[in-house]
Amino acid sequence: MILPQEPDLLIERDASGIVRELRHLQTPAKAEPGQSAKQAALAYLKEAALERGLFPLDESDWYHLKDTIASDGPERSGKSRFRWAEARELKRNSVVETTIVWCQQTAPLEKHPEFVPDALSRSIRLVVHHRRQTPQITSARLTTIDRAHLSITSDHVERAFGRLDPAWADNLRTDMVSRFLSPVLGLLDPTTGIDDARLVAYLRNEHSAVYDGVLGLAISATVFMPVASGDSIAHRVLFDPLKNELIRKAPIASGCAGYAFLNDPNSKRGGFELRPDSNADLLDHERDPVGLLDLDHAGGGRRKLSGPRVRVLAPAALGKDYDPPRQRPPFAFSARTNEFAAVCAYCHCDSMMQLIEQFGYVLTDHFGKIALPLTVEHRAKMLTGPGARDGRGINAYVTPFRADELAPSWDVRMLFGLADFADTWRHPLGLVADVRFVWHEFCHVLILAATGSTEFDFAHSAGDALAAIMSDPSSKLPAAYRGVTFPFIQLPLRHHDRKVKDGWGWNGTQYERPTPSYGLRDPAGYNAEQILSSTLFRLYCAIGGDAVRCNDAGQWEADIESRRAAAYHCAYLIVRAIRSLGHVATEPTGTVSQFATALMDADIGTTSDLDYEGSKRPGGMMHKVVRWAFERQGLYQTAPGGPRNEPGQPPAIDIHVDDGRGPEIYGYTTGWHALPDVLWIRNSADGGTTSQPPQPGRTNYVYVILRNLGDQPAIAATTDIFAAVGDAAETWDTRPGRWLKLQGSNTRQDVHSGALVTFGPFEWTPQAGARNALLVRATAAGDPSNIDDYSDLPCAIGPTPLPDLVRHDNNLGYREWTIQ
Repeated sequence: MILPQEPDLLIERDASGIVRELRHLQTPAKAEPGQSAKQAALAYLKEAALERGLFPLDESDWYHLKDTIASDGPERSGKSRFRWAEARELKRNSVVETTIVWCQQTAPLEKHPEFVPDALSRSIRLVVHHRRQTPQITSARLTTIDRAHLSITSDHVERAFGRLDPAWADNLRTDMVSRFLSPVLGLLDPTTGIDDARLVAYLRNEHSAVYDGVLGLAISATVFMPVASGDSIAHRVLFDPLKNELIRKAPIASGCAGYAFLNDPNSKRGGFELRPDSNADLLDHERDPVGLLDLDHAGGGRRKLSGPRVRVLAPAALGKDYDPPRQRPPFAFSARTNEFAAVCAYCHCDSMMQLIEQFGYVLTDHFGKIALPLTVEHRAKMLTGPGARDGRGINAYVTPFRADELAPSWDVRMLFGLADFADTWRHPLGLVADVRFVWHEFCHVLILAATGSTEFDFAHSAGDALAAIMSDPSSKLPAAYRGVTFPFIQLPLRHHDRKVKDGWGWNGTQYERPTPSYGLRDPAGYNAEQILSSTLFRLYCAIGGDAVRCNDAGQWEADIESRRAAAYHCAYLIVRAIRSLGHVATEPTGTVSQFATALMDADIGTTSDLDYEGSKRPGGMMHKVVRWAFERQGLYQTAPGGPRNEPGQPPAIDIHVDDGRGPEIYGYTTGWHALPDVLWIRNSADGGTTSQPPQPGRTNYVYVILRNLGDQPAIAATTDIFAAVGDAAETWDTRPGRWLKLQGSNTRQDVHSGALVTFGPFEWTPQAGARNALLVRATAAGDPSNIDDYSDLPCAIGPTPLPDLVRHDNNLGYREWTIQ
């Protein structure tokens, strides 16, 4: 295996100069054909660590990984600081497209090397894509610490445990955990409600007489504890038994304080006449007929709101008066009823589960430890506050409940309260009727399935983004209000169009980094969520969310179908990226750049076309737009110092065929052709710089200008120009007879930062009476195009829709002429 060199290899380091990420999406490191994902990862680790010194592995670490590569268990060794963790396969349509491989960092105990606990949340993550039986690695992420060793004075160990059993690094007995945690947590029944208990090494922030070094020893466990509603929900607990110190106790639960209503009257009507406290006579007019698919039979021709993917909890936690309806269809109820809320709960959640299936995923694989069908409570007790007993609260949650003792899965539930307090007894309006809120909570389920936590560590979730993106195509709100995430109620007023100049950037004054929790100004991470939703909505707009069409009256209007396709494709990237994230104990999502890279890898790793009702997108088209969306929201800052309310920097090398979009180089516009003074025609090879009309049936000469938007020189950049005639210009296709590469002067030239360099001339003979098209492909080390000759990206082979291909890659330029 050969690891790319810079500039094709992007190396991200932290403030201390430690490597945190290697990224080379378009120049993958290729393993031998037929090798497994772990074998490819092993070869990559050898090159990156032993040959290049980029990773903190030494030879003993690497040989331990090599010797245990065939094992399915957590093979630990006192002579190694790493072990294999369980890999995760990302399957679409029963095909493994990508495997995420983790190497868990361990911390052998000094003087007792047989005891080898995991270093909590410290690992190396490698993304392995499978292309034609050849594994290819495109990125690696490190959360490791240097010199991970655990040093404890022996008297403290003896006082707490008597001895340390090596098996406790994988499984700690419930009775022993209870002995430590019951007095601290007040567990009423210390024999039940404790899962996944083990001893781990954790990073300490202060000096201690117990430990010699930066690591401490802790019990890590999932403990089911009662909350105000009386239910027992999962909490993640970290307890230092040597210091008798509770390090962390956090519920595995999401919480929202928004007040919203999806496909709500405001979005549907394009105005703000109605509110959640509006009466049923007004709200009922806004109901839509929906299909409730795969409902279970309840006897006598009746159906109940449960199916293979989703079930509405019955009996209801609040009592039989709140039970979901069982009856013969149709399920037609007034909006201000609990029955209507139950129908919405099934309809919305089931449609989201169906979307996951449409992406090509098997639900049991995708949702992992979460029991299916997914449980939804349309009117639930709130976890805290006055609604904990009677459910009268405006809120929603996702949390795991204590399941049956023998059940291998978590009983994860989506819980919804009320949308308003206007009439909470006779005519209640359920919050679950608002699909925007349901999208937000469903994202918490996705995150929980992938990471074991309901929230990211760098932001609350991507739920606001999914709500905004999936709701936008059919919304009729005026443009001035398009960026309001929850338009029906304005408190709290969350937006997905936040401006970097106002501090809403990844290095801006409105972003508070959790260390590990958020500050007083943004205690729940909703500022960070709005920054993320603004980033991802920008991505959606760029890949077609801003698409317009010319109607019969000659006026521009929203292209609804193109926007729906863009929403579908953007949601796919988000869902796949979340699924590729590691468990919080192995690889926490501590930085937004991790999620940005996961989104880019989601695009790179997509081998089969995404097809939304005929709108197809091959993999590899959108990763540059993903990077740009985060850049414009303030990520990728290069200058040191405090907060900066400005966009980030473009890639270090970023050659560009100018199409007039300026800084918004991937923003969606109707005009996507290269500018005439950037790609032009001369009737003779005279080097002239003004465009002349092409002459059919004779040789014309093509010139093109490249500009480098990056701050490093593009060394030995090259351009190729291709010609097509007629309908062949609609798609990029490498099959013969589609695009013809032109002959001409293709001299390699350096393009320095900010410089403009002319390439050409290339010889072109257009045809009379036909549509004649030219496509420019520019490439350089550190910035290849998406359709380079030897690229493995599916979009490079085609057929790929040309307008999308060019819009999403500024290395490409296009012009066309119809010559009479």
